[in-house]
Amino acid sequence: LVSGLRGVFVSLGFSLAPPLLAMLIALFEWRGALLVLALLCGPVFASLALLLARDAPEPCGLRPDGEAPPVDASEAAPLTGLSLDAARRSPVFWIYCLGLAMHAMFGTAITFHVVSIFADAGRGADEAFGYFLPVALVSTSTNMVASWASDRSPLRPWLLAMLTAFLVACVGLQLLASETGYWLLVLGQGVGGGLWGMISNIAWVRLFGRANLGAISGQATSLTVFFSAVGPAAFALALDWTGSFAAAVLGSAAGFLVLLLAALVLRLSPEERTPRVPRP
Repeated sequence: LVSGLRGVFVSLGFSLAPPLLAMLIALFEWRGALLVLALLCGPVFASLALLLARDAPEPCGLRPDGEAPPVDASEAAPLTGLSLDAARRSPVFWIYCLGLAMHAMFGTAITFHVVSIFADAGRGADEAFGYFLPVALVSTSTNMVASWASDRSPLRPWLLAMLTAFLVACVGLQLLASETGYWLLVLGQGVGGGLWGMISNIAWVRLFGRANLGAISGQATSLTVFFSAVGPAAFALALDWTGSFAAAVLGSAAGFLVLLLAALVLRLSPEERTPRVPRP
């Protein structure tokens, strides 16, 4: 539930960033827009992090949800979880990691090229920027519901739903010239993005525990950032070489389909369901 509340701001931020950035550029040009962002990301958010952020609940006298307090309150229970090397050897890690990274590649590519993509489908720039609002609404709603429900359900069905939603988005992107294609893209990106926010928040701690959470989530985030950088370049090359984005969209759809088929046959081992390896 807390993940879902946080995801409201994350989903809105991702979805509303393009039109807000376009507005900043229109008001201050691109250099001025960068200065505004620098002020927000530097002094403002750094100050908020200094005042509000904490590394773990234990130093604040709290316990993670669902854990019983220790018999001796002065003794902190050891953190448990798999090591980074053990996580890397697990196919579960790579299915989740690549699923999240593929969306970063696909979603970032759409965001960077949204005006060109819509123009290629015979739609104007206003429609291109307006597309992000319904995506934000669907994404935020999905994130809230799925995050609340994830406290009572396993993650695998949500992973399957996320990959399926992104396949729907690929179909919508191919059919963007039609209203059906537009709404398939909105629903696919909205539902998939909302589930992406939930899964990226809780997958690693749920599957591999807290002992080495920073290393494991850092590895996953590094791959996600790399894919997000590759996506716009791949779509640009497809446009340069073939005259359209179709090849890049089909390649993305193939990637999502392979991951979906792999996730369908994937089975979690007992160690990954309930990590028991203590921190050294």
